[in-house]
Amino acid sequence: MSKKVLIAGVGGVLGRELVGAFVKKGIYPSGLGLSDREFSGLDGKVSSRIVADVTKPSTLAGACSGIETVVSVIGITRMRGGLTHMDVDYQGNMNLLAEARRAGVRKFVFISPVGTDIGARQGVPLMEAKFRFEEALKKSGIEWVIVRASGFMRDFAEMARTAQKGRMYIIGGGNVSCAPVEVGELALFMVDGAFDLSNAYISVGGPREMTWRDICDSCFRVWNRAPAVSVIPVWICELALWLIRPFSSQYYALGKLLVFFSVVDVSVERRGKIDLDTYLQQYYARGSLC
Repeated sequence: MSKKVLIAGVGGVLGRELVGAFVKKGIYPSGLGLSDREFSGLDGKVSSRIVADVTKPSTLAGACSGIETVVSVIGITRMRGGLTHMDVDYQGNMNLLAEARRAGVRKFVFISPVGTDIGARQGVPLMEAKFRFEEALKKSGIEWVIVRASGFMRDFAEMARTAQKGRMYIIGGGNVSCAPVEVGELALFMVDGAFDLSNAYISVGGPREMTWRDICDSCFRVWNRAPAVSVIPVWICELALWLIRPFSSQYYALGKLLVFFSVVDVSVERRGKIDLDTYLQQYYARGSLC
Protein backbone atom coordinates (compact mmCIF):
# COMPACT_ATOMS: atom_id res chain seq x y z
CA MET A 1 0.00 0.00 0.00
CA SER A 2 1.19 3.49 -0.77
CA LYS A 3 2.05 5.80 2.08
CA LYS A 4 -0.07 8.52 0.45
CA VAL A 5 -3.26 8.05 2.46
CA LEU A 6 -6.41 10.15 2.79
CA ILE A 7 -8.74 9.61 5.76
CA ALA A 8 -12.22 10.88 4.95
CA GLY A 9 -14.23 11.61 8.09
CA VAL A 10 -11.14 12.51 10.06
CA GLY A 11 -13.02 14.43 12.77
CA GLY A 12 -15.02 11.47 14.06
CA VAL A 13 -14.05 9.06 16.81
CA LEU A 14 -12.86 6.37 14.40
CA GLY A 15 -11.25 8.88 12.06
CA ARG A 16 -9.08 10.22 14.85
CA GLU A 17 -8.08 6.73 15.94
CA LEU A 18 -7.14 5.94 12.34
CA VAL A 19 -4.87 8.96 12.24
CA GLY A 20 -3.09 7.69 15.35
CA ALA A 21 -2.86 4.15 13.95
CA PHE A 22 -1.25 5.36 10.72
CA VAL A 23 1.13 7.65 12.60
CA LYS A 24 2.29 4.65 14.66
CA LYS A 25 3.43 3.13 11.36
CA GLY A 26 5.25 6.32 10.41
CA ILE A 27 2.57 7.47 7.97
CA TYR A 28 1.14 10.97 8.32
CA PRO A 29 -2.12 10.86 6.35
CA SER A 30 -4.06 13.65 4.74
CA GLY A 31 -7.39 14.33 6.39
CA LEU A 32 -10.77 15.29 4.99
CA GLY A 33 -13.32 16.89 7.31
CA LEU A 34 -16.51 18.90 7.07
CA SER A 35 -15.07 21.95 8.87
CA ASP A 36 -11.84 23.31 10.33
CA ARG A 37 -12.89 22.38 13.86
CA GLU A 38 -12.80 18.68 12.93
CA PHE A 39 -9.02 18.99 12.82
CA SER A 40 -8.78 20.19 16.41
CA GLY A 41 -6.07 18.22 18.22
CA LEU A 42 -4.63 16.77 15.02
CA ASP A 43 -1.83 19.30 14.55
CA GLY A 44 1.36 17.52 13.55
CA LYS A 45 -0.51 14.28 12.85
CA VAL A 46 -1.97 14.95 9.41
CA SER A 47 0.11 15.97 6.43
CA SER A 48 -2.62 18.15 4.96
CA ARG A 49 -6.15 19.32 5.71
CA ILE A 50 -9.00 19.22 3.24
CA VAL A 51 -12.29 20.85 4.22
CA ALA A 52 -15.10 19.51 2.05
CA ASP A 53 -18.73 18.43 2.14
CA VAL A 54 -18.99 15.06 0.42
CA THR A 55 -22.63 15.74 -0.43
CA LYS A 56 -21.42 18.62 -2.63
CA PRO A 57 -19.15 17.15 -5.33
CA SER A 58 -17.64 20.50 -6.30
CA THR A 59 -16.01 20.81 -2.87
CA LEU A 60 -14.12 17.55 -3.45
CA ALA A 61 -12.23 18.76 -6.50
CA GLY A 62 -8.57 17.83 -6.08
CA ALA A 63 -9.13 16.14 -2.71
CA CYS A 64 -7.53 12.89 -3.89
CA SER A 65 -4.68 14.41 -5.89
CA GLY A 66 -1.51 12.42 -5.21
CA ILE A 67 -3.39 9.96 -2.99
CA GLU A 68 -3.16 6.21 -3.56
CA THR A 69 -5.28 4.90 -0.67
CA VAL A 70 -8.54 6.42 0.57
CA VAL A 71 -9.97 5.28 3.90
CA SER A 72 -13.57 6.44 4.26
CA VAL A 73 -15.36 6.47 7.59
CA ILE A 74 -17.86 9.05 6.35
CA GLY A 75 -21.42 8.64 7.52
CA ILE A 76 -24.16 10.32 9.48
CA THR A 77 -23.21 10.38 13.14
CA ARG A 78 -25.47 13.23 14.20
CA MET A 79 -28.91 14.24 13.00
CA ARG A 80 -28.36 17.46 11.13
CA GLY A 81 -29.77 19.43 8.24
CA GLY A 82 -32.35 16.87 7.14
CA LEU A 83 -29.73 14.68 5.46
CA THR A 84 -30.45 10.97 5.11
CA HIS A 85 -28.17 7.94 5.09
CA MET A 86 -28.70 7.72 1.34
CA ASP A 87 -27.49 11.34 1.03
CA VAL A 88 -24.32 10.78 3.05
CA ASP A 89 -23.44 7.11 3.54
CA TYR A 90 -24.25 6.28 -0.08
CA GLN A 91 -24.16 9.38 -2.29
CA GLY A 92 -21.49 11.19 -0.29
CA ASN A 93 -19.20 8.19 -0.59
CA MET A 94 -20.11 7.82 -4.26
CA ASN A 95 -18.99 11.41 -4.80
CA LEU A 96 -15.72 10.68 -3.03
CA LEU A 97 -15.26 7.47 -5.03
CA ALA A 98 -15.77 9.38 -8.29
CA GLU A 99 -13.10 11.88 -7.25
CA ALA A 100 -10.80 9.00 -6.26
CA ARG A 101 -11.22 7.40 -9.68
CA ARG A 102 -10.47 10.70 -11.43
CA ALA A 103 -7.27 11.04 -9.39
CA GLY A 104 -6.11 7.47 -10.06
CA VAL A 105 -6.45 6.25 -6.46
CA ARG A 106 -5.42 2.60 -6.24
CA LYS A 107 -7.31 1.39 -3.13
CA PHE A 108 -10.47 2.41 -1.27
CA VAL A 109 -11.15 1.19 2.29
CA PHE A 110 -14.71 1.46 3.59
CA ILE A 111 -16.45 0.60 6.87
CA SER A 112 -19.95 -0.78 7.46
CA PRO A 113 -21.69 -2.36 10.45
CA VAL A 114 -21.59 -6.12 10.78
CA GLY A 115 -24.70 -7.61 9.17
CA THR A 116 -25.03 -4.84 6.58
CA ASP A 117 -26.11 -7.25 3.85
CA ILE A 118 -28.83 -8.71 6.09
CA GLY A 119 -30.03 -5.32 7.29
CA ALA A 120 -30.21 -4.00 3.74
CA ARG A 121 -32.63 -6.78 2.85
CA GLN A 122 -34.72 -5.90 5.90
CA GLY A 123 -35.01 -2.24 4.96
CA VAL A 124 -32.69 -0.71 7.59
CA PRO A 125 -31.85 2.70 6.01
CA LEU A 126 -28.22 2.88 7.19
CA MET A 127 -27.53 -0.61 5.94
CA GLU A 128 -29.36 -0.08 2.67
CA ALA A 129 -27.13 2.93 1.97
CA LYS A 130 -23.94 1.19 3.08
CA PHE A 131 -24.64 -1.99 1.14
CA ARG A 132 -25.52 -0.07 -2.01
CA PHE A 133 -22.18 1.73 -1.82
CA GLU A 134 -20.30 -1.50 -1.11
CA GLU A 135 -21.70 -3.02 -4.29
CA ALA A 136 -20.76 0.06 -6.32
CA LEU A 137 -17.25 0.07 -4.84
CA LYS A 138 -16.67 -3.56 -5.79
CA LYS A 139 -17.58 -2.74 -9.40
CA SER A 140 -15.55 0.48 -9.56
CA GLY A 141 -12.27 -0.96 -10.81
CA ILE A 142 -10.45 0.33 -7.71
CA GLU A 143 -8.98 -2.19 -5.28
CA TRP A 144 -11.24 -2.35 -2.24
CA VAL A 145 -11.29 -3.43 1.38
CA ILE A 146 -14.63 -3.47 3.20
CA VAL A 147 -14.58 -3.64 6.98
CA ARG A 148 -17.64 -5.01 8.76
CA ALA A 149 -17.39 -3.95 12.41
CA SER A 150 -19.32 -4.78 15.56
CA GLY A 151 -20.74 -2.13 17.90
CA PHE A 152 -18.30 0.41 19.32
CA MET A 153 -17.53 0.25 23.04
CA ARG A 154 -17.58 4.04 23.00
CA ASP A 155 -21.31 3.92 22.20
CA PHE A 156 -21.95 1.47 25.02
CA ALA A 157 -20.07 3.81 27.35
CA GLU A 158 -22.63 6.49 26.50
CA MET A 159 -25.38 3.95 27.22
CA ALA A 160 -23.85 3.42 30.64
CA ARG A 161 -24.85 6.96 31.59
CA THR A 162 -28.42 5.66 31.57
CA ALA A 163 -27.44 2.96 34.06
CA GLN A 164 -26.00 5.67 36.31
CA LYS A 165 -29.45 7.25 36.41
CA GLY A 166 -31.02 4.00 37.55
CA ARG A 167 -32.64 2.02 34.72
CA MET A 168 -31.84 0.69 31.26
CA TYR A 169 -34.16 -0.52 28.51
CA ILE A 170 -33.73 -3.33 26.00
CA ILE A 171 -35.81 -4.36 23.00
CA GLY A 172 -37.13 -7.91 22.92
CA GLY A 173 -35.72 -10.60 25.17
CA GLY A 174 -32.21 -9.19 25.37
CA ASN A 175 -30.67 -12.51 24.34
CA VAL A 176 -29.30 -11.45 20.95
CA SER A 177 -25.52 -11.11 21.11
CA CYS A 178 -22.76 -8.98 19.66
CA ALA A 179 -19.03 -8.58 20.30
CA PRO A 180 -18.36 -4.92 21.23
CA VAL A 181 -15.06 -3.62 19.87
CA GLU A 182 -12.78 -0.86 21.16
CA VAL A 183 -12.39 1.78 18.46
CA GLY A 184 -8.61 2.05 18.78
CA GLU A 185 -8.23 -1.67 18.20
CA LEU A 186 -10.59 -1.49 15.23
CA ALA A 187 -8.47 1.29 13.71
CA LEU A 188 -5.34 -0.86 13.96
CA PHE A 189 -7.06 -3.75 12.19
CA MET A 190 -8.26 -1.38 9.48
CA VAL A 191 -4.76 -0.02 8.91
CA ASP A 192 -3.31 -3.52 8.74
CA GLY A 193 -6.02 -4.51 6.28
CA ALA A 194 -5.31 -1.47 4.16
CA PHE A 195 -1.67 -2.58 3.94
CA ASP A 196 -2.14 -6.31 3.51
CA LEU A 197 -5.43 -7.00 1.73
CA SER A 198 -7.02 -6.31 -1.62
CA ASN A 199 -10.60 -6.93 -2.78
CA ALA A 200 -11.48 -8.43 0.60
CA TYR A 201 -13.78 -8.16 3.59
CA ILE A 202 -12.53 -7.82 7.18
CA SER A 203 -14.80 -8.80 10.05
CA VAL A 204 -13.86 -7.10 13.33
CA GLY A 205 -15.39 -7.64 16.75
CA GLY A 206 -14.16 -7.52 20.31
CA PRO A 207 -12.98 -10.48 22.39
CA ARG A 208 -16.33 -11.62 23.79
CA GLU A 209 -19.84 -12.33 22.55
CA MET A 210 -22.26 -10.51 24.85
CA THR A 211 -26.05 -10.47 24.96
CA TRP A 212 -27.82 -7.18 25.51
CA ARG A 213 -28.45 -8.28 29.08
CA ASP A 214 -24.71 -8.90 29.51
CA ILE A 215 -24.02 -5.42 28.18
CA CYS A 216 -26.53 -3.88 30.58
CA ASP A 217 -24.92 -5.77 33.47
CA SER A 218 -21.53 -4.32 32.51
CA CYS A 219 -23.00 -0.82 32.36
CA PHE A 220 -24.42 -1.17 35.89
CA ARG A 221 -21.19 -2.71 37.24
CA VAL A 222 -19.20 0.39 36.38
CA TRP A 223 -21.41 2.31 38.86
CA ASN A 224 -21.55 -0.56 41.41
CA ARG A 225 -25.30 -0.72 40.97
CA ALA A 226 -27.61 -3.72 40.82
CA PRO A 227 -29.05 -4.15 37.30
CA ALA A 228 -32.47 -2.62 36.71
CA VAL A 229 -33.58 -3.50 33.19
CA SER A 230 -36.97 -3.08 31.52
CA VAL A 231 -37.95 -4.91 28.34
CA ILE A 232 -39.74 -3.14 25.49
CA PRO A 233 -41.66 -5.60 23.27
CA VAL A 234 -40.58 -5.62 19.65
CA TRP A 235 -44.15 -5.05 18.44
CA ILE A 236 -44.34 -1.76 20.34
CA CYS A 237 -41.13 -0.59 18.67
CA GLU A 238 -42.41 -1.62 15.26
CA LEU A 239 -45.65 0.29 15.86
CA ALA A 240 -43.72 3.36 17.01
CA LEU A 241 -41.55 3.19 13.87
CA TRP A 242 -44.65 3.01 11.68
CA LEU A 243 -46.04 6.10 13.40
CA ILE A 244 -42.74 8.03 13.29
CA ARG A 245 -41.82 7.32 9.67
CA PRO A 246 -44.05 9.97 8.00
CA PHE A 247 -42.71 12.68 10.29
CA SER A 248 -39.00 11.94 10.75
CA SER A 249 -36.93 9.82 8.40
CA GLN A 250 -33.94 10.32 10.68
CA TYR A 251 -35.53 8.96 13.86
CA TYR A 252 -37.10 6.17 11.83
CA ALA A 253 -33.66 5.19 10.52
CA LEU A 254 -32.17 5.21 14.01
CA GLY A 255 -35.05 3.16 15.38
CA LYS A 256 -34.79 0.57 12.59
CA LEU A 257 -31.10 0.15 13.35
CA LEU A 258 -31.71 -0.33 17.08
CA VAL A 259 -34.44 -2.88 16.47
CA PHE A 260 -32.28 -4.76 13.96
CA PHE A 261 -29.38 -5.20 16.36
CA SER A 262 -31.79 -6.12 19.16
CA VAL A 263 -33.45 -8.99 17.32
CA VAL A 264 -30.94 -10.26 14.71
CA ASP A 265 -27.88 -12.32 15.58
CA VAL A 266 -24.98 -11.55 13.24
CA SER A 267 -21.62 -13.28 13.35
CA VAL A 268 -18.33 -11.42 13.61
CA GLU A 269 -14.73 -12.47 14.07
CA ARG A 270 -13.56 -11.82 17.61
CA ARG A 271 -10.27 -10.02 17.04
CA GLY A 272 -9.97 -7.42 19.80
CA LYS A 273 -8.39 -7.98 23.21
CA ILE A 274 -9.99 -5.24 25.34
CA ASP A 275 -13.22 -6.38 26.99
CA LEU A 276 -16.17 -4.12 27.71
CA ASP A 277 -15.87 -4.16 31.51
CA THR A 278 -12.23 -3.06 31.34
CA TYR A 279 -13.05 -0.37 28.80
CA LEU A 280 -15.93 1.08 30.84
CA GLN A 281 -13.86 1.18 34.02
CA GLN A 282 -11.03 3.00 32.21
CA TYR A 283 -13.40 5.32 30.36
CA TYR A 284 -15.08 6.59 33.50
CA ALA A 285 -11.97 6.44 35.67
CA ARG A 286 -10.45 9.16 33.48
CA GLY A 287 -13.69 11.15 33.56
CA SER A 288 -13.98 10.93 29.77
CA LEU A 289 -16.58 13.16 28.19
CA CYS A 290 -15.13 13.02 24.68
